[in-house]
Amino acid sequence: MIMMKLISHIAVLFCLSVVCIAGYGQYSDHRNRNVDSVEMLLNSKNPPKGKELMKAYNNLMWGYLSTDGAKSRYYANKAIELSYEEDLLNARSDALRVLGLIAYGNDDYDEAIDYYNRALEVCDSMKEDSRYSESDIDDNLSVIYGSIANVYNMQDKAHLAIHYYQQALPIFEKYGWLESTAILHYNIGELYHSMGNSDEARSNYLMAVDAAQKSGDSLLVAMSHKGLVAIYNDAGDMAKAEEAANVCYEYYHNHIEEEKGDYIVTILAFARLQMNHYKDLDCAEGYISEALSLLGDETSWETRSNVYTACCELAMARKQWKKAEEYALMSLEDEYETYDDIGIYVYLAQIYAELGNNEGVKEYSEKIFNGMVQFANANYQSGLSQMEVLYETEKKQAAIEQLTREKRWYVIGAALIGCIMLLVALLFFLLWRNVRKNRQNAIVVAKLSGEVAERVRIARDLHDRMGGLLTSIKRNLEYADNPDETKSSIQVAKSQTDEAICEMRNVAHHLLPESLKRYGLRVALRDYCRSMRNVSFSFVGDETGAVVKHEEAVYCIVYELVNNAVKNAEAEHIRVQLFVDENTTIINVSDDGRGNIEFNGEGSGLRNIKARADAIGGKFSVYSEPGRGSEINVEFKNK
Repeated sequence: MIMMKLISHIAVLFCLSVVCIAGYGQYSDHRNRNVDSVEMLLNSKNPPKGKELMKAYNNLMWGYLSTDGAKSRYYANKAIELSYEEDLLNARSDALRVLGLIAYGNDDYDEAIDYYNRALEVCDSMKEDSRYSESDIDDNLSVIYGSIANVYNMQDKAHLAIHYYQQALPIFEKYGWLESTAILHYNIGELYHSMGNSDEARSNYLMAVDAAQKSGDSLLVAMSHKGLVAIYNDAGDMAKAEEAANVCYEYYHNHIEEEKGDYIVTILAFARLQMNHYKDLDCAEGYISEALSLLGDETSWETRSNVYTACCELAMARKQWKKAEEYALMSLEDEYETYDDIGIYVYLAQIYAELGNNEGVKEYSEKIFNGMVQFANANYQSGLSQMEVLYETEKKQAAIEQLTREKRWYVIGAALIGCIMLLVALLFFLLWRNVRKNRQNAIVVAKLSGEVAERVRIARDLHDRMGGLLTSIKRNLEYADNPDETKSSIQVAKSQTDEAICEMRNVAHHLLPESLKRYGLRVALRDYCRSMRNVSFSFVGDETGAVVKHEEAVYCIVYELVNNAVKNAEAEHIRVQLFVDENTTIINVSDDGRGNIEFNGEGSGLRNIKARADAIGGKFSVYSEPGRGSEINVEFKNK
């Protein structure tokens, strides 16, 4: 709850920053527009028309946005109608964004996302229209991406929020919008922190600090350091934690009235440093007493709970168990159960163990277990649904980009194709029979080559990974005949035997995993991807749609694609996606590696994969650019 409320506050700040920075004049002054005079102009004898009428609608929809949502929606819809009559794409995008903001303000998040996605489609149309410059389009995209991310942020959908914040980030960096860049990195850092990804959180906090210092935003510098305090404290790096806490204290102490809650959090950080690192309980008590004195009626429950938790920790450090119990229970008085409450349950279980209250220990042990299960299930379901949305979004974006490329080539080649069509048709007819025969032969040869290569790999794996281990085991067993070395040699041999069994399982898994036979294609691919570093897997559709005779081929194709990416692409992240419905199966493997502009399918690895795809009637395609990674698709019909 603390994290989400703080992020929602930053989300509002993010919107305002984009509003102030974006290039359009209407983004910065809509709160000061004189809507009454504009409405009088619309009702006059000579009302404006065309683009002037659009300006009036634009003023009114923004002017009423914060005071009269119904009127703002009315004029936004009028602006959309007029945008079709006058072919004004930019105005249509602006109006759709206003409707999204209205839905967002009414907590109708699905409707808000729908309006923002429609605005993105308008931006795609603007890319094909010479009337709009690159900066015009970037202004629109940055605001829409940020708005979508804010909606997902409020829904606690961290993966989706991060995805759209990262879509906006390159635009901010491109134009040097430091304030917005700092806010964006802070938002991403908070989201990664809430997901438990400390490395990504720390990286984004530090980038937020850098941008905020360059822009002179001392508040955001302090906020980012507050996140760093928690990360360094969890990592046991007390020197850096104290350094970050000092930065926070310097700012919040000078702004206690405006930032009282954050000041309390900062002095509690100092208290925990004194308790956990310096073991100075008296000094820690001074900070905690100051925090207690600052609590008032306006203090949020999250801040109160944090203070009571610190009091509980101090009492536990002094072995004042009844006092610790009192503060722990006070920190749980809020009606909403959060993941942070599990930490208090742990304290109470320990306290009751010290007090000899077995019933209390049992009660809070059960709460710990139930809470962990509940939040784990919730996070799993949320993460799964977010991955499905991301898959559909990226699939749609890829389809749009593919259609754009095809359209460009169609226009360029139409005239040429018309002139040479008869000649090509005749030539094709003469060559077709011979090409078809050669292709069939090539498939057979490629399949045989692939099988030979696979046998060579198996032999190499068995020799390199098993030969040395078995030889060492044999020698240790021979040494066991020596009474002085019997015990140690046998122990070493046992350990090496376990290692050999593990290696044999790994080799066998890559041949034909047992999970493919027992549980099906989806589980086998998931297990394989989990066994690899930085490889993620997502599945969309109905596994029963896959034809059983194709499962082995699909597994082998994914295995070879991932293996190629790991060995050759120098990628940090590899993503495997499998889409299955009643009629079609699609395999998509993408990476963020070095890419290769000559990635044309001539390599033996890709040739073998293409041969496997051809054998099941699949379509094989490669997209790759230097420095921007690679993406390979295999699609085939299930029937």
